[in-house]
Amino acid sequence: MHHLGHIFLAEGPPPFQFGAFIADGVRRQAFEKLPPEIQLGVRFHRWVDWQTDRHPAFLAARRVLRPAAGRYAGLIADLWLDAVLGALWPELSPGEPLELFAKRFLQETLVPHSVWIPPSWCEFAAALQRQNLLRQFGDFAGMSAHIERFIERRRLPIDSTVVRSHLEVHHEPLFALLSAFWREAVCWQTRAETFAQKL
Repeated sequence: MHHLGHIFLAEGPPPFQFGAFIADGVRRQAFEKLPPEIQLGVRFHRWVDWQTDRHPAFLAARRVLRPAAGRYAGLIADLWLDAVLGALWPELSPGEPLELFAKRFLQETLVPHSVWIPPSWCEFAAALQRQNLLRQFGDFAGMSAHIERFIERRRLPIDSTVVRSHLEVHHEPLFALLSAFWREAVCWQTRAETFAQKL
C-alpha cells in the first residue's frame, strides 16, 4: 500500500508511526542508526507489505490491473489502495476526519522527527506538507493524477493514459476488491499496538 495506508495502520506513538512512513526509504545501514522506536515502525511497515502482497483481494485486484500495467500491476494496486481507503474513511475511522488525521500526522509525527527523514526523501517530505498530499492520496482523482506523474517520473515502461483509463473502466470491481481488503486490514492496527508496546 501507499503512504496514507501505512500511516493509518501504524497506530501507536509518533516515532513508531514515523518509522512506518519512511520504511521504503530506509536501507540497512541507515536502519541500524535509527532510534529503536522508529525501527519498530519500519519493521511494522514491512510486515504490512508482506501481508498485503499475499492477501486474496489484493491479488485479485492485481489481476484486474495486469492488462494495463503488466508487471507493475501490484505497484498500481498499492497506490490505488490509498484512494479506496480515503473513500472508506468515514466507515473505518469515524472518530477523526481524514483532513484532521493528515494535519495531525504532519504536526505530531513528521515535523518533530524530520531529522530522521532519509536524504532521498527530503523533497517528498517537503511536498507532503506544502501540497497536502496525504489528502490527495485519499481521493480518486488526486491519486489518479499522482499515478500518472509517478509513472512518468519513474519512466516506467507502461502507458500512464492507458492505466488511468483502465482504473476508470474497472472502478467498480477494483473498489469492491480493495474495500474487502481494507475491511480486513483495519484489524492490523491491533498488531501495530503489539509492535508499539515493545517501546
